[in-house]
Amino acid sequence: MATISGRVARVIRHGHTIYGNPIMSLVFEGDEWGVSHRISDNASMVYEIENPKYREEAHTFALTRAGRISHVVREAV
Repeated sequence: MATISGRVARVIRHGHTIYGNPIMSLVFEGDEWGVSHRISDNASMVYEIENPKYREEAHTFALTRAGRISHVVREAV
């Protein structure tokens, strides 16, 4: 399983899915300008990703085969 780790520096909203769930991308601290990582459509984590814990400490996120973030694999220690 592919993963990506980092502290969330910015959350970008792109609109919503046909089911009304937000479409979001993340920019991790230290990423170059314009590099963002999209969260899978209709993933439940879009509702919690703006919580302060993701900005305060690095987390590890699982990636789908398409390279989208699907869920948190490991909380910050």
